[in-house]
Amino acid sequence: MRKTLFNRLLLSYMPIFIIVVTFTFFVFFQVLSEQSRKEALNANKMLSLQAMRLIDTSLKAIDNMVMMETINNKELFDFFNNESKSNVFTNISAVKKMRDMIASYPMIDSIYLVRFEDNFVLSNATSDQLSNYMDEPFIQRAKDPLVSKQWSGVRNFEQFSVKGSKPVVSLVRGAPFITGEKGMIVVNVATDSLRSSIADLYDPKTSFIGLRDAVGNDLFSDFKTNEQTKIFSNYVSSYTGWSYQSGLVNGKVFHVISSLYNVWFIIGIAMIVVGFVWLLYVTRRNSKPLEQIVARIRGYRLPLSKEGGDEFSFIESALSNIIEQSNQYQQKHEEDRHLRTRYLFHQLIEGDTGLTHDEWVEETSSLQLPYASDRQVVLVIEIDKYSDFCCQFSRRDQNLLKFALRSVIQELAPKYELELWAEWTSAFQLSVMVFTGSEEEASAPQILQLFDNVRAWAQDNLKFTVTVGIGEQVAQLSSVADSYKEALRALKYKIVLGENRLITSEHIANHGQAEVFSHLNAIRSIIQSFRLLEEEWKTKYDELFSEMKLGLLTKDEIMNLMNYLIYYLGREMAGMTKEFQEIWVLDGLPRLSKVIDDCHSLEQMREQSLSVLNSLYTGLLEAQDRRLHAGTIRDMRKFIEEEYANPNMSLDYLSSTFNINSKYVSKLFKEETGQKFVDFLIDIRIQVAQRLLAESQAPMQEVAEQIGYTSAISFSRVFKKIVGCSPGEFREEAVRKQIG
Repeated sequence: MRKTLFNRLLLSYMPIFIIVVTFTFFVFFQVLSEQSRKEALNANKMLSLQAMRLIDTSLKAIDNMVMMETINNKELFDFFNNESKSNVFTNISAVKKMRDMIASYPMIDSIYLVRFEDNFVLSNATSDQLSNYMDEPFIQRAKDPLVSKQWSGVRNFEQFSVKGSKPVVSLVRGAPFITGEKGMIVVNVATDSLRSSIADLYDPKTSFIGLRDAVGNDLFSDFKTNEQTKIFSNYVSSYTGWSYQSGLVNGKVFHVISSLYNVWFIIGIAMIVVGFVWLLYVTRRNSKPLEQIVARIRGYRLPLSKEGGDEFSFIESALSNIIEQSNQYQQKHEEDRHLRTRYLFHQLIEGDTGLTHDEWVEETSSLQLPYASDRQVVLVIEIDKYSDFCCQFSRRDQNLLKFALRSVIQELAPKYELELWAEWTSAFQLSVMVFTGSEEEASAPQILQLFDNVRAWAQDNLKFTVTVGIGEQVAQLSSVADSYKEALRALKYKIVLGENRLITSEHIANHGQAEVFSHLNAIRSIIQSFRLLEEEWKTKYDELFSEMKLGLLTKDEIMNLMNYLIYYLGREMAGMTKEFQEIWVLDGLPRLSKVIDDCHSLEQMREQSLSVLNSLYTGLLEAQDRRLHAGTIRDMRKFIEEEYANPNMSLDYLSSTFNINSKYVSKLFKEETGQKFVDFLIDIRIQVAQRLLAESQAPMQEVAEQIGYTSAISFSRVFKKIVGCSPGEFREEAVRKQIG
């Protein structure tokens, strides 16, 4: 028997097979090509972003340095506040400071200071009156309070006529920093330095970067627009307002090649259409014999059909039933119920549902959710030490444990006559919406008892603990977002109140929250004692953590304070000897930063950070003991602390007492303590003066004499410079605090 039907079907569908295979290969290679094109574009965009971030970071570092020096640097302060305008030493000190700033930040091209009182300009290379200075027009514009004090656009700066001008961008900061009434500091950065800073990011043979200031002037550009170049990305810095443009050198050619993708795509669609038409034709032609057979079978009746139908009737009935059930299932599950439920939950806690009461009833009915009652409350269950949880369990075990936690909550809720709705809103937070009755007082104890049992069950049966943040009960669905925010806010205090517990708004309200900035002085005092290698820094450190715990600070606030401690400690270490700096950079800073980042509780942070600081303190002591004159300086410090009230206390007095040259004493004191002799003596005297002013009513002259000043006027002037207020004002404030 010849296989005529088989051969005919084979030859009929062979062209379709060839078209499908061809189109599959075509799609594969086109998708691969398109993916390569997109990756090239993304890489080019990242080039612009990286260049923008690199330049912004460098300029911000310069800006921060200028700000800190304006606030803290004595040489600059003396220049702007010097009563004798022709004080050569003050000018030389200011020039030296400017050169140190340029040495620390090589990107800086030049710096000059402008003193408004006598219109005097002092740069790192020259000085002159403002009217004779080459950059006078820019200074006059910068004086205008309406002019932005951020980085300027590109401009030509000429310091010496023989050298000519160069394009720069400039930063203007007032002195003092807040008011700017004394003068200004101008920092110039050459555009060539900006270009050099990003030169290693790209190959100029294949790509380019252009940089324009806020008004569209080119700071630099290593390309010229032509038919071979095309800009693919353009980003504007939020810090400087400059625009960064990048693209490919052969961008036009790249664009033309990539556009061929559309042509090939049209060809592919045409091939599909041809194949579909051919499929209809072949199917129609080959189905005619089958239709004739089916028609003949339908016209034939078997005796069996009277009882239950023939075989084809049974098959037809079964197929009809299957098709009907499939249509119902597809209609019923047109949208996945689980995804809709999670989406609705997120809308509720984010406060953007916009559903009316009737719409809510309809939605909860279709999704089989609890019906909203008179009041709702949101709780957030957070897995403690989530990083350890991820390291301890595999991804599969993590999902299983999370499922177990959620299931336990849903199973225990009916025992307390509560209805709830739980969804994982993040990898480590399970949010629960509890629907309560109209009486808040009656349902609150049940909620607390339920979730305390959940917490205890997790502790006993799972290998991790949870902390529960509880929001306020609300009456409207639109207020659910407020309850959710309150629950999240409660969890922020977990680091202080402790893990594995329930935290409500009452726990937070029972503590008086302290101002974060009130701890900055304590941190500075700790670091100064630590730098001077005094044992009392440990006591102050414990007191700091006690105050943070009593003040009920959030985790973010505590992290900010500890980061400030690291910053200030690093700043103080930078003023010490090179050996001390290496101990800090190589050992102290990495360990202390890791401890602060990894801690989950305030007590853990205190213990581990104290251990690191003790180790660093021991290393500094050993390093100091190895130095030749460490013992001598310690004796000097002890002598000063005992004889601070001696009005003759000076470098010459120390020199004669310890039989060492006065200039060498000053140098040794600075190297070993990081602090000048005069500053150390003034600090001791001012501390004693503050105690005397707060604890006694002695006259100012008597207080001055008790701390080593023969004149009350000199004492008042020094006190106000250090403390920021006069001795009388300080005493009045101390009395008010004692009364309060």
